[in-house]
Order: sequence, then C-alpha cells, then structure tokens
Amino acid sequence: MLPSTDFDEKEILPGADGTDKAVTTQDDSRALIDAAIAVAEYEKTLSFSRIFKLYWKGAVWSIVLSLALVMEGMDTGLINNFFGQSSFINHFGFTDASGKKYIPADWQAAINNANNIGSIIGLAINGWAQSRFGSRRVYMVTMVLMTGFIFVLVFATSLQMLFAGALLCGIPWGILQTLTTAYAAEICPPAMRGYLAAWVAMSWGAGTFLATGILRGSLSLTGDWGWRVPYMLQWVWPVPLFVAAFFAPESPWYLVRMGKIDQAETTLRRCARAGHYTEDTMRQQIALMVYTNEVEKEESAHATSYRDLFKGNNRRRTEIACVTWLIQMTNGQAICGYATVFLQAAGMPQVQAFNYSMGIQSGNILGTGVAIYLMRFFGRRTFYLAGQGGIGFFMLIVGILGVIPATSGVSIGIAALLVCINLTYKLTLGPACYAIVSEVPSGRIRAQTVVLARASYICMSLVINQLVPRMLNATSWNWGAKCGFFFLGLNILTLVYTVFRIPETRNRTYAELDLLFAEKVPARKFASATVDGKSAALGR
Repeated sequence: MLPSTDFDEKEILPGADGTDKAVTTQDDSRALIDAAIAVAEYEKTLSFSRIFKLYWKGAVWSIVLSLALVMEGMDTGLINNFFGQSSFINHFGFTDASGKKYIPADWQAAINNANNIGSIIGLAINGWAQSRFGSRRVYMVTMVLMTGFIFVLVFATSLQMLFAGALLCGIPWGILQTLTTAYAAEICPPAMRGYLAAWVAMSWGAGTFLATGILRGSLSLTGDWGWRVPYMLQWVWPVPLFVAAFFAPESPWYLVRMGKIDQAETTLRRCARAGHYTEDTMRQQIALMVYTNEVEKEESAHATSYRDLFKGNNRRRTEIACVTWLIQMTNGQAICGYATVFLQAAGMPQVQAFNYSMGIQSGNILGTGVAIYLMRFFGRRTFYLAGQGGIGFFMLIVGILGVIPATSGVSIGIAALLVCINLTYKLTLGPACYAIVSEVPSGRIRAQTVVLARASYICMSLVINQLVPRMLNATSWNWGAKCGFFFLGLNILTLVYTVFRIPETRNRTYAELDLLFAEKVPARKFASATVDGKSAALGR
C-alpha cells in the first residue's frame, strides 16, 4: 500500500507570501479531495472536443512550447539526409580510388553520435534544472544556447567542426526532449495527457519532414549554399519560442511542489476556460494536488535524487519508462531516417530518392494526427503491441526484398515498405511512447525518470547509429535491405517484453497509478483493475 499520510486535525495551505492560505479540518480536506477525484473521473468520459474546450488555453501553451522539437527533428533529418546530398558530399567528402566523393561510415556514425552525446549532457542538466528552476526559465536559457550553437554548424569547414557543432547542439536538444514531455504531462488534467504527449511526438516528426523538404528544395542551390541554407533556417525558431516561453504559465505541479499555492491557482485558471474554476472547485483541485505531492514525498523518502529512481516501487516504474523508450530505437524505424542513402544504395537516383524520402517522412504528421484521434478509443499498451507487430511484419518483407537482386522495382518496393514502417511507427509507437513515459513515473521524480529514460534511448541510438550506416554503406557491411531480418528479431524480443511488463496507463490519475504500482498489480491487469478513487487519493 502507499504510505497513508493523514491530515492533521487542522491543515494550513501556505500562500505564496508565506501567510496562511486556507485552514480546513481533516474531514473537510478529504471531502475536497473526494470532490476533485469525482471531477477527474467525469472528465475521463468527455470527448476530445469537450475536454479541449475546457482546457484549451493550457493545451495551446503545451503545443507551442513543444514546437521546439521541430528544431530537433529538423537537425536529425538534415544530417542523416545530408549524407546523400551532392553539395554536402562534395564539400566534406573523401575521394575513393575511382575519384568518387563519399562520406565514410565511421564519420556518419560519429556525427550522429556527437548529437546524442550532447543530448545525454543536456538530459543530465535538465533532470537537475527543471525540478529546481521550473520549465519556463530552463526553456528560455536553452533557446539562447541554441541560437549560438547553430553558428558552428552554418560555418563549419570540416567534418571535425560538424562533429563539434552537433555535440554542442545536442545539449539543448537533450534539455528540450524531456522538458517538453514533462511540461505536457503537468500543464493539463489527466484526460488531456495522451493528446498533448502525442503532439510532442508529432512536433519531432514534423521537423524531420521539414528537413527532407528543405533538402529537396536545396538540391538546385549551387556550391556550399546547398547545405548551409538548411542549417541557417533553424534560426527561425529560437526567438519566437523564447518569447512564447516568457509569457507561458509555469507547471502548476512544480509550483505546488515549491509551496507556491497562490501561483499554482493562478496557473490553473490561466490554463482553463474563463470561469471554469469556482472558489470551491479551485480549493478541491489544490487540495488534491497538495495531498498527492505529500503522498509522493513520503513514498520517495522526501528526496528527489536519481538514487530514488531505483528504490521501492520506483524501480519498476523506472525500468518501464527506460525500456519503453528503448523500443523506439530497436524497432528499426531508424532506417527511415537514412531513407535517402538507403534508396540510393538500392539503385534509385538522387532526386527520386529525395522525393520518396519526403513521402516517407510525410507519415510523421499524418500518422501522429490519426494517432491523436485513436487515443480516444485505444490504450497506450494496445498501441505498443500493434506497432511492434506491424513493424516486425514489414521488416520481414524488407529483408526478403534484400535477398532479391537490385532492380528499379525492388527499390520502389523497399520505398513503399519504408512508408508503411514510418506510418505504422507514427500511428503507434511514436506518440504512445511519450504518453507512457510521462505517466509512469512518480510525480516528485518525474523529471529525473524521463531524463533517465531518454538517456537510455540515446545510449541505444548510439549503438543503432553505429550499426545502420555500416549495414547500408557499400564500403562497409553492405547488408542493404537484408537488415530487415535483424530488426525483425529485435521486434520479436521487445514484443514479448511489452506483453508482460508495460502496463496500460490510459485514463488513470497519478494517484491511481501510484496505488496500482504500490499494490504490484501485473502489467496485463492494469486496464481491468478496479481502483477506488478515494483510496488512491488518500493512500488507503
């Protein structure tokens, strides 16, 4: 059971100025929490349109700040596809024995991994900074850093400078990867969490699509402008996003954890429709948030360090969050990021390869948009099971085509399968991951859990980014489409893990999830387990 932190006979909620905000008896406080739980249960039954009308202001703030991941998606999409762009290859490439320019597989992996190494640094910084300074201030500092680091990429003169630029840019990317996810989970009520977390995934996918489109348009540019202009376009984002963060509300959960109850009330009113909260309903919501925070403080022994991620019930929650994000890399969708190189290796001309790559990346927006709608009907666990099964099937066909001698028909067939893989990923694993990872952790160590989970993803991406260029590069392993067999095997392994370990978190309040984990409910029974809302809130 969760620890039962009983209210004193009289409980004082402190105001932002240190004065007493409200005085209630134990029974009154429990009555307030019970009422707030009843509201949360009712909101679970509302349609997306109705719940959006109630909390559209908070949703819009989350949507706007999540656009920072468009930049990260652009950066990732640019560098992967630059390896198939002639102007980039002519400037940075080596010359082989036949006089043809190329980017060695080792350098492709190194530059990709430089970004990931920087991201790990950024993740570690955010795990500390967001819990102490809040989302807004960390976000604004990150935008300033991003503006400066882009200069290194734009004016790079060698692969070594690109490596340094990718490393530096990876630091703010790492901060933003987890900051936006945690912010989306806390700025609106439970009924909105899945939709906002899915939007985070869509933002990243939109960035990779924009990168492919920009690179396709830059093919006609002569000389170094063909690769400099795409990097320069990243300067479009930091200033408006800095301004947006300046005016955005802080996470109400962060404010409650800091004891700033007055400011938390102000944020809750800012994030809801005008007049939505009455004095009574505001007291109810604040009472529930304060009590949930107190229960989580006692469960985590009044600490918020990384050590707490592996104590008690948090150990299981940390494992689930980490593996959920690892599956994002092991499913094999990563090869879609190398679509241009992949298709050229299969015999497709450069321009045609970029055209197909745009079609493949268009699934980022379409798939996530449909997924946001489907989240109303299906759970996160269902998305994960369907995604791994579907992608595993397509990988089997890709591997079979890799055995067949390369022809134009085979390359088009592989392109069509890459479209299916990317679309399946964006319909299922992509958006569901952000929802699961933001919902599974305990509230007081949510930022640290998300950071560690994302770091696990980055570490796996370091491995995958070492393997994929070698699989596809003709001067290295030259597996080509036969790499589909490799990812089929990984999908089978992770599918088994999902069945037994990843729980259903849809339509559960944080208090309910705390109780389910405390009771060690098996993952397969999370969806059907009956939880008394009052017991979850009060730790009974």
